[in-house]
Amino acid sequence: MRIVFCAYRDWALNAVNKIVDVNNAHEIKVIESNEEFIKSSESLVSNYDMFVFIGWSWIIPSSITENILCLGMHPSDLPFYRGGSPLQHQIINGVIDTKISLITLSEKLDAGDIWMKEPVNFVGNNMNQILSRLEDSTVKLFKNFLRIYPNISPKEQTLSQGSYYTRRTPSDSKLKNEDFREKSVKELYDFMRCLTDPYPNAFIEDNEGNRLYFESVRFERKD
Repeated sequence: MRIVFCAYRDWALNAVNKIVDVNNAHEIKVIESNEEFIKSSESLVSNYDMFVFIGWSWIIPSSITENILCLGMHPSDLPFYRGGSPLQHQIINGVIDTKISLITLSEKLDAGDIWMKEPVNFVGNNMNQILSRLEDSTVKLFKNFLRIYPNISPKEQTLSQGSYYTRRTPSDSKLKNEDFREKSVKELYDFMRCLTDPYPNAFIEDNEGNRLYFESVRFERKD
């Protein structure tokens, strides 16, 4: 099978490299930027069997999705947490144990048929630890998929039973005075840890516009 993997984030590229290492029977091409994708994707459609997108941030044009199977890994238990910033929204809402979903990519965001899921948890004091867990689950997901495919069929999502969130912006990382009065210590911890590098860090701001950023955080539960 001939597969084009598209990834640019460090954890996603690490996952692709591990997937490729154990799938020598497949012809693999890796695209690492949107510029490269725009330049070469249409010429690759006729020579490959599928495109796979991991941690990809750009819309895939219909000229691609309508002419070759396009699969994507979404880091939530779809149909829940469709849309933008799924990791942050889940962690802020207290989600720890969940799943990642392998779906068919179409013109409707995160609404394609689901092929397979793999468990993942969001334990960790920072996003590097969490992304490492996401990387491991992504590798397991695709190892299982490539072992079974094409003897597998996707299932349609029941979108009415799910949830949709918009992409967070850097301004959403601001903590307000009332947050420290109304949120628990655990809720503040979740907010801060899901916004550690490489994401816009949580911060507080005074009346003069000076900001204090939280680049790291640690939570200790009283036994």
